Amino acid sequence: MLIAAAVNENSLDALIPGTLDGAKGVLIFDAESPDDPAPRFVTGDIAREMADVWCEAVLCGFIYSPELFEAIADAGITRYFAADMTVREAVEAMNAYRLGMIRDYVGGTGCHDHGAHGEPDCDGDCALCAEDCAERKA
Repeated sequence: MLIAAAVNENSLDALIPGTLDGAKGVLIFDAESPDDPAPRFVTGDIAREMADVWCEAVLCGFIYSPELFEAIADAGITRYFAADMTVREAVEAMNAYRLGMIRDYVGGTGCHDHGAHGEPDCDGDCALCAEDCAERKA
């Protein structure tokens, strides 16, 4: 299964930044064997790059750009919140169902941070969710 991780450097040990929009690019790799074949670091139109190789998920921070969010969502790529984790840690957490899904871009009509298994951490109060979800992730 191919997945992507937002990063600022070409390394599985890199930290995933706080926002997808601010990442220098994404690493695309096989989640079942991240080191083999070697991950591919791509920049530019990351949504298109992920869609072209049929990535199933992206591990990232918050998404602020509505256009970027929609391009990724329209490609059927699941978005998992994994900011401040290394790529390796995020893959482990994803496989253990410990990552929340990103259901909307920041400022969108729905909550952008959700707990494991897709349940809202904010009980539908997106103002609460936006204010303290970063603290709860720490």
